[in-house]
Amino acid sequence: MAKQANKPLTPDQVLDKMAKYCAYQERCVKDVRDKLKTFDLPQEGKHEILDYLLDNRFVNDERYAKSFVRGKINQSGWGVNKIRFHLIQKGIDKDIIEEALGQTDEEVYRQRLIDILKTKAKTIKADSDFEKKRKLAAYAMQKGFEGALVWEVLKDLDI
Repeated sequence: MAKQANKPLTPDQVLDKMAKYCAYQERCVKDVRDKLKTFDLPQEGKHEILDYLLDNRFVNDERYAKSFVRGKINQSGWGVNKIRFHLIQKGIDKDIIEEALGQTDEEVYRQRLIDILKTKAKTIKADSDFEKKRKLAAYAMQKGFEGALVWEVLKDLDI
């Protein structure tokens, strides 16, 4: 038996799906635009849905950026360089990015880096302390932490 083609959704059905999509977790405008592209609607209808979602605060780049920064620092252990890069990729305005990053507690951020370095140090094999610290620094910078901060923390750590 041949598969039946899905009936096209009405604009109201798409709006309902998009509202649920935005309510499920924070989304940025780019995420919503990309998702809207998957629906067979005229461009004007997609713009109206996006405008509705923006006007009714279902989607908000500022809120998204703040949530993204918190989550990536606390759960993923990312540094600000990697976070900034990903937010730029999402099309978030640079001022919004800097404001969201500016709300990071520097002591919590530094402690997060220390914890990451201590955990990683247990698994690194090296012939010298210098080589071990070099590998740790490379690891931390790959996670987006700033080089100067990484070396400052490594200098003070007894690893």
